[in-house]
Amino acid sequence: MHLSVERQLNLARLINIAALLGLIGVLAGSLHLQFGVGEQPCPLCLVQRSGMVGLAVGPMMNLLWGLRARHYALSILAASVGAAGSVRQIFLHISSPTDPGYGPDFFGLHLYTWAFVTFAVGVIGCAALLMWETPLTCGDTGLRRTPGAFRIAAYTVITWVILDALLIAVSVIPECGVGMCPDDPANISGVGDLGGWLLIAGIGLLSLVTGVVIDRRQSTRIP
Repeated sequence: MHLSVERQLNLARLINIAALLGLIGVLAGSLHLQFGVGEQPCPLCLVQRSGMVGLAVGPMMNLLWGLRARHYALSILAASVGAAGSVRQIFLHISSPTDPGYGPDFFGLHLYTWAFVTFAVGVIGCAALLMWETPLTCGDTGLRRTPGAFRIAAYTVITWVILDALLIAVSVIPECGVGMCPDDPANISGVGDLGGWLLIAGIGLLSLVTGVVIDRRQSTRIP
């Protein structure tokens, strides 16, 4: 079935929003582990978190300013850096058969392994979207001048990523100070399992409110 240019564009935007939601979900797990459970991230964990935020930059730019090949390229570069951190950490812990790995595991794999899977999926996804010519050549100018549910969703997920990035940046200060981060940081007193998820839910709610407010302000702005 042949889709019109408008439908292809909306589908591409939806994929970008879904990609941001996926990255938010991965970051939510790591932030819950830090602030809920109290397990501080190691230096390589911070590299991988930075890679996740960098991977999100391409979809964010696509939604705001239009779908462009260079935006996907930025995400691929960020994913490559993050994947390098993941591979480095994987190799550190498989060099010895008695090494239990760093941190808890999820479905039998540690979080840094899941991070590598996420980066690999990101690179493959961006490469596939680069081969989809219509959304890249139709003159898309982004959702800033397109009111509606798409714009609210876009502003919500973009705000959520930004708030996560700020939280990650601020949390590094007490852990690392102005020097190098410790290889095996001491755990902190987390807010508990429920408290951690409530924190993440609060960030999501704040992001949704912000998305609605920005959409309404842009809708009432005089051209």
